[in-house]
Amino acid sequence: MFHQNQILKKMAGCVLVAGLFAGVTSTAQASVIDKTDVVPLITAGAPPDSPGARVDANVASSAFSGVVSINIRYDGQSFICSGALVGKRSVVSAGHCVDTDGNGTIVDINKPGSDVRVIFNNGTANNGNAIITASAVSMNPNYAGFGNCPAAAAGQFCLNDDVAVITLGTDAPASAKIYNIGATPLTSGQHIVMAGYGTSGDGVNGFYVAPQFRVKRSGENYMDEFDRDDEQGFAAGPNEVWYADFDGGGYDTFCQFDGVCTPVLANDKEAGIGGGDSGGPSFMITDSGEYVLIGNNTFGSGYRSGKFGSYFGGMVLSSYIDYLNKATNGSANFVPEPASIAMLGLGLAMLLVMRRRSKV
Repeated sequence: MFHQNQILKKMAGCVLVAGLFAGVTSTAQASVIDKTDVVPLITAGAPPDSPGARVDANVASSAFSGVVSINIRYDGQSFICSGALVGKRSVVSAGHCVDTDGNGTIVDINKPGSDVRVIFNNGTANNGNAIITASAVSMNPNYAGFGNCPAAAAGQFCLNDDVAVITLGTDAPASAKIYNIGATPLTSGQHIVMAGYGTSGDGVNGFYVAPQFRVKRSGENYMDEFDRDDEQGFAAGPNEVWYADFDGGGYDTFCQFDGVCTPVLANDKEAGIGGGDSGGPSFMITDSGEYVLIGNNTFGSGYRSGKFGSYFGGMVLSSYIDYLNKATNGSANFVPEPASIAMLGLGLAMLLVMRRRSKV
């Protein structure tokens, strides 16, 4: 039986990987389903699409050369998460990846047997596949574990503030891309491209492929709904949490339950996320082709268990600029007005149908 931390890690998307690392030295809240049911990936569409078809080539020219896997070790346990390089020594990931008890207790990397290692995979001859140990780890100060926040006193469940920054002990490989962070607030209909090293599968069968530190996948979706600031009871402040659904096979969850109907992507593009993808990036692509980091991926739902109709989400990074700037020692670059935000122009009429999430 898992102890509490192992359960939380798996639910949130950071997968226990003992033995797998051998060989490597809502403005409105979503109202569809009880969001306390957060469990875990990049999943594929229906066959003939497959997890193998979503694998990145791990070369320096890849748009995802700065997307890393992360190995978190403590108390004899080993976990996998994902992250994105935003400075020569700064990686953005998820707070729960470095949380040892589900209550916001950050891993002590100075304790014997504990460390955080960042694995690069961009295929260059020298150090493109480097493994770099962290010299420091930071967690957003407002993150205290899922469900632990001021709004909980009113019976509301929070997923907010799940952001971390890992500081590398040496510079990242020069061949790894460093991503700008988008500072523009996000709204429903934002197109995203996701990447990560997590559990995979397909929309018909659910999850069946284990995470690997050297295998990253990518997929696409649209942000549907948001949660606002939990410190303000979700009634005010910026959008902090985003939600998206995994459309296909006749399922379009947020459209069917909430009337929030973003496009359904092609079978070989639409994707969800899974265990081990936590902390991985969600990008927007500008008109010039730049991949701008606008969100991290932090949770999924047990509803439909990774099949079509499941839903997932993460943090809106523009809501955490002050923290990210401080935690990266000013090394992160924020893009105030990306050339294109790829919006659908869904309009006020659609936004009005979005409502606060309630338990069902």
